[in-house]
Amino acid sequence: MNSNNRQLEKRAKKLGANWTLNHVGMTVANRNATLSHYQNLGVGVSVGPQPLLPHEDGEGSLMFYRTLTGDPVTNTYRTGGVHNFTDGESQIGDCQLECYPMRPGPGIFLSEYLAQKGSGINHICFNSTTVEADTELLVSKGCNLMFNATVNGKTVENYLDTRLHGDLMISLRPPASDWEKAWKMNNLSHPLVNDWRFRGVGIAVSNLAETIEYYQSLGFPTNAKRQIDQHLGRFHQHIKAGPVTFEFCEPHGNNSLCAESLESRGEGVFELIFEVSDLKAAAHRLKDHGLPCCTEASSKSGQCFDSRAEGNTLIRLIEK
Repeated sequence: MNSNNRQLEKRAKKLGANWTLNHVGMTVANRNATLSHYQNLGVGVSVGPQPLLPHEDGEGSLMFYRTLTGDPVTNTYRTGGVHNFTDGESQIGDCQLECYPMRPGPGIFLSEYLAQKGSGINHICFNSTTVEADTELLVSKGCNLMFNATVNGKTVENYLDTRLHGDLMISLRPPASDWEKAWKMNNLSHPLVNDWRFRGVGIAVSNLAETIEYYQSLGFPTNAKRQIDQHLGRFHQHIKAGPVTFEFCEPHGNNSLCAESLESRGEGVFELIFEVSDLKAAAHRLKDHGLPCCTEASSKSGQCFDSRAEGNTLIRLIEK
């Protein structure tokens, strides 16, 4: 084994250890409708699109897949001044939900995702101090680099294709700037933002054992064992991607939210999971806003709420 391979294997044993959550990415057909949906239900607070971000002068490069299976294209352009995003952000507790509007059809792989599955969560973005090394590792494990944005040769963001099991991509960015950190802290201080703590996502899969084996092969740690949740009708096991739990769920029987999601949309994220200090109080508040619960409360499993009208994603609250 050469030195480069040894370094990759060493890196694989602690993949994600230095990651922090940047945002959860949801592709939508109607950004404003989705943002209004979460705000009207008392779930999230619309904090607008990412505001004007300063970029250094120089040369930018953008490579992206036109489709989910390939056809890459690269564009170069001059950078400098400011850059404005067309996304909208919903601040749900300490989680930033990026609602990115796309049109179904050809153009970029996210449009194809929307055409195939409708609105939904398709990626989770992390800040990493070792973006290049992490990217090299995941590519060496067979994950295609589907999107690469650079400015003056420095990575701005990479999308890695980790959809083989669970249909979820991972994107990586360098550490957040002081400016971005201040913007995020300002969002958290909004008086209407819930005090929920983001735990992770529930991901419906057809084969739990194969999914865990795949993510372990990429280098993500797991100490959890396969468990059964009779209350929610699922087998589940999780891995840790930085601070975020990926809770992979395989249906136990046919009458469950996990089975319903797998049947209607295939594998993928079907719920956002948050910890709350008082489940009863949080549930009462959501019901007052018109958000129906779709499971009874459980001390272990928490309670699920049907927020799928926009975004095709449930909310599950668990008492700390």
